[in-house]
Amino acid sequence: MADGANWYDYPYSHHVKSHHVAIFVVVVIVVIFLIHFRQRIAAWHDRFRTRRRMRYARLHDNLGGFESDVENGLSSANFDLQSNIDNASDTRSGLSESAAQEIRHIMEEEHVSFDEARLRYFNMELAENGIGADGVPTDRKTVTFSS
Repeated sequence: MADGANWYDYPYSHHVKSHHVAIFVVVVIVVIFLIHFRQRIAAWHDRFRTRRRMRYARLHDNLGGFESDVENGLSSANFDLQSNIDNASDTRSGLSESAAQEIRHIMEEEHVSFDEARLRYFNMELAENGIGADGVPTDRKTVTFSS
């Protein structure tokens, strides 16, 4: 600036550049988009992580028990197997192999997370045993008592 010139006299000091406004608008739209679709983005990320774990687990199937189940992607925040691994007195050898295979099949075929596949497997098991998703037997002859 020249001597004695005021800041307001600077030629571009009071002009807003149009590309700055455009960048600001794009950033605001992206933030709104991320906030609005955060549930879908989280579900997509969970499916991606599970598929990646399952591909990696095929390379390391020599583990046994709960370690193998975790490596195969059969664990989540809602169904955490790490406590079973950490518990030295737990004598179980892992999840049921038939159930684990069926859940892995559901995850691969339907591209769902472990929790969703486990829920679908559980509902299929209930249906095969004549129990509805609400826990009530589906047999018409069933008598139930409510309080």
